[in-house]
This record gives sequence, C-alpha cells and structure tokens, in this order.
Amino acid sequence: MRLVTRSDFDGLGCAVLLKEKGLMDEILFVHPKDVQDGKIAVTANDILANVPYVPGCGLWFDHHSSEEERKAYGHFEGASDPAAPSAARVIHAYYGGEKAFPNSHIKSLLAAVDKVDSGQLSLDEIRQPTGWVLISFVMDPRTGLGRYKDYRISNYQLMLDMVDYARAMAAESILQLDDVQERVQRYREQDHLFKEMLTACSVVRGDAVVVDLRPSEEIYTGNRFVLYSLFPHQNISLQVMWGLRKQNVVITCGHSILNRTSTVDVGSLMLRYGGGGHRRVGTCQVDAEQADRVIEQLVAHIQACPRKQQLEVA
Repeated sequence: MRLVTRSDFDGLGCAVLLKEKGLMDEILFVHPKDVQDGKIAVTANDILANVPYVPGCGLWFDHHSSEEERKAYGHFEGASDPAAPSAARVIHAYYGGEKAFPNSHIKSLLAAVDKVDSGQLSLDEIRQPTGWVLISFVMDPRTGLGRYKDYRISNYQLMLDMVDYARAMAAESILQLDDVQERVQRYREQDHLFKEMLTACSVVRGDAVVVDLRPSEEIYTGNRFVLYSLFPHQNISLQVMWGLRKQNVVITCGHSILNRTSTVDVGSLMLRYGGGGHRRVGTCQVDAEQADRVIEQLVAHIQACPRKQQLEVA
C-alpha cells in the first residue's frame, strides 16, 4: 500500500512503523491542506497518516483534535486519538504496541517522536538539541532547511532514506551521515541569524507574540520552539509568512512549550479559517488580501481567552 503522510518527524515515525509491519511499499509526502482540499487523489490502496481523512482511503491514522470537530469521516479502518502524543503512537498502539515492534531502534525513535510532537522539551533541548531531537529539527520543514537547494540530495529524498536509517541505526550514527551533517552544519551556522530575525520581526500583543516574516528577504533556519525562549512571558505565538509563490499567506499558531498558561483551542480556531490542528498548535492558509484582517481577528480571540492560574513548567 501507499503511505500518504507529512514530511516531518511524526510522518517519519509513521512510515517506519508501517514499513516494519510490511504494510507499506510506497510513500507520498504531502501538505495536509492539499489533502483537505481534495488535491491528492486517494484510493483504497492508500494509508493516510497524520493528515485529514479522505473518504475511500484504505486506512487512516491521526491525532488532530480538529478532525474530531470537522467530522468529515464516518466508519473507517484505522484509528484516530486526539489524546495520543503523535500519529505514530496511534499506529503503534493499533498494531499491538511494543510486542508488535520489538526493534530497539524503533522504541527510541517513537519515544522521541512523542516528545517532540507534543512539545515536551526543556530549554536546553531547544537551545542545544542533540540526538533524535536534533534529527527532528533537521527533518522538520518548518525549520526551513528545505529552502536551500545546494545539498547532495533533496530533502524529499533524504526523508525517504531516513525511513530505512531509523529502522536500523541509532540517532548518533544517523547524525554522522554526510547528507545529515551538511544540514546540521547549516542549522548551527544560522542559529544566531535566526534569533536576530525573530527578534526583529516580532511584536508582542499581550499574551501573544506575532512574528511577521513577510518582509524578510531571506528566512533563516531554526527550530520552531526557539521563539518561546526569546519571549518567555508570552504563552502563544502567531507566525505569518508567504505561501508558495506568494499565492497566499500561511499563519501558524502555537502554545509556548515553556510558558504553558494559554487556554486557546488552537485547532478549533484554525478550523474557522479553513485550517486545523491540535488544541495547542495549528495552521491555516488565507488569501493575501485577507491576511491582516485575519491576524487581527486571531489576536482579538487570543486576548479574550484567560490565562491558566498556575504556570506549568516545561
């Protein structure tokens, strides 16, 4: 069967598990919005994982709360569990848990996928990532390494290769591979530029920090959690950037993983604008001429939501 999933760390985990079970012989990495909008042809030979449900698929695995609210599915084969820390964990549980996956490399990978996808990272792990956490940032399209085209192989090809690497190698060994090393080097070289860019492009709006990257000529690479280390008093972020060929604007919203006092249901909020996500993180794409109005509406909604009384320490 063909796996249709996101090109990120959770998508990697899903692919590794399904290949280990012998269920997958082909992978298509997609943007979830394209799946939601019907731009991806789906058949009964497809396994959808960590993307919106499409009628007629063979299997579907997910953990996005917005899918529960969207209610686009009836009976289906597979599993959806918004309480799960990752879509990979949903697949793991569905097929029998640790007894069904005795591979020690998979056990360590899955623990890291859960940790990163649910944002359970310390300040040190955000600032100085190592092991699987560093690999997760290298593979995450939100880090921005894919904007550069001077690598030996494409990010897409590396993602395909990583499915086999992750089944057979420890994180430290994967990080020594040349195709991974050249991306790690760029990630580290641009760390200070990334932080300077975030500081210059950010505006504090109450509990929210709004990062507008539309005027930036070059968007530097860095992990999506660094922002929260720079703005520890804000509990939620809005990041705004151009979509493909400036055809639209992408707005990403997320709870801070260091200041866990936000009560905003992000997935539900993004669903109102044609997007989706989890309770703590989500995204939407809007027409360029509507973007500023939508941003103001999002900020107003965030400001109307009370803080939790007690700060949860990450």
